[in-house]
Amino acid sequence: MSKASTKTVTYSGGSDGVVIHFATGPVEFLHGVPVEVSAEDAKSLAGNPDFQAPKATTTPKPEEG
Repeated sequence: MSKASTKTVTYSGGSDGVVIHFATGPVEFLHGVPVEVSAEDAKSLAGNPDFQAPKATTTPKPEEG
């Protein structure tokens, strides 16, 4: 069995935390604590402003001088 793609999602809403019931089962999100979920579950949260996932783009490292 291959490992499913996962994404890290962070809840930043007004409560201390929430529990979301996905088709794969319930997941608890505590405020400010990153949680790894399946890519499909992360996609379902993408439109919700209370959840943030890291952007796919990379930022260049600052030059050392």
